[in-house]
Amino acid sequence: MRIFVTGATGLLGRALIPELTANGHDVIGLARNDASRSMITAMHATAHSGQGYDVDVLTEALEPVHAIVHLATGMPNNDAPIEDDWAHSSKIVLGLLRHLVEASERTGVRTIIFPSFYGIYADNGSEAVTEESPLNPDAESQAYLDVEQLLYDATASRRSTAVILRMGQIYSEDAPHTKGLLFALQNGLAAIGANPEAYWPLIHVSDAARAIRLALELSPAGQTFNICDDTPVRKRDLYYALASWVGGPRPPDRSMTGSLSPYMGRIDASALHKSIRMSNAKARQWLDFKPTYPTYQEGFNLVIPHWQAKRQHTS
Repeated sequence: MRIFVTGATGLLGRALIPELTANGHDVIGLARNDASRSMITAMHATAHSGQGYDVDVLTEALEPVHAIVHLATGMPNNDAPIEDDWAHSSKIVLGLLRHLVEASERTGVRTIIFPSFYGIYADNGSEAVTEESPLNPDAESQAYLDVEQLLYDATASRRSTAVILRMGQIYSEDAPHTKGLLFALQNGLAAIGANPEAYWPLIHVSDAARAIRLALELSPAGQTFNICDDTPVRKRDLYYALASWVGGPRPPDRSMTGSLSPYMGRIDASALHKSIRMSNAKARQWLDFKPTYPTYQEGFNLVIPHWQAKRQHTS
């Protein structure tokens, strides 16, 4: 299968491209500057230059393509190839997808995979959150729900075969918010803060990439899946464990002066205070999705040594 990927140099794109190529797929990545073009080529994918504004250019890019994965969430504000450093833009999340849908209709590309965001769910306390649970997106998350609706409509009218994956909080040793949180906990700069009993749905980036590949290969049209590990964790338990593992002090419950936002990257603050005990049962049944890292313990026991090694190398 030949797959067109936007956001190819972002955190998830950098995991997805190797996952796809290792399983026999060809990848074309949208490159929005020379630096990202070079990075896509280095990942053994084909780079297609463009900003995504021109439907004619996108149509040309999609001519030889079988499926689309829309990962892009930001616009370049410098020449950095890594999209984690680019400015977040809801116009890219929704606007670029509109152009992709139009271009896909011209070329006959039907399969579109979109990784949505768990923050669109309402706070559900300790109750399990399934794909049918109530939604309550904030302003930051609304664009994800708008994209979902666009894709539902396109699928219902038989213009597309869309699959939506509502991702938990993705973490890895390369994720800015993961590195920031570990640094803050190691140095006593992070308090648990509001709603310490809140459940967070987590997913290691490699498991997130695998879920996307499975959705591409099986293409269950019009379906929505929660993608997270097997055991959502309470925020307090996660902070206590991570602080211990990185050699930091026990984080206090009370709020501290200032904000964690410098450490947490682009994770929307309001989503961090919701309790979303997300279930991956449907993905396990329909996609045969089985996380390699079923809980945060397995995942962070891999992430932390890599994070520590990189810090030692750069210090």
